[in-house]
Amino acid sequence: AAATAAAQVEAEAEAARAALAADRRAAGQALPEEPPSGPDVTTVLARMPFGRVSRRFAKEDTLRQVRAWVASQAAVDSPMTDFDLVSNYPRFIATAGNGELTLEAAGLHPQATFFVKEAEAG
Repeated sequence: AAATAAAQVEAEAEAARAALAADRRAAGQALPEEPPSGPDVTTVLARMPFGRVSRRFAKEDTLRQVRAWVASQAAVDSPMTDFDLVSNYPRFIATAGNGELTLEAAGLHPQATFFVKEAEAG
């Protein structure tokens, strides 16, 4: 019975991981198409735990869209559900609470470099 319970727990955990991966893929696919370089485009670089990723966004795109893109880039075995994006210059922290701000309104146009700061567990 214990082996069956352990197998059930593992199956549920695997299903949860698969659902999270599918959610992240969907969030990434829901983003607007990446615009070509230009004066109204902001280049965003995110320093992730595994390395750097970059993408172009329209300057009118919101921080919520940038956060969705960052979450969609996370490794399957390392889901990012609770994190902030920290810019040292200009000093700015993109959180779940200020997601409606545009990149331009936040002073992050034409270029932004974020460090991904995951929430402390516990």
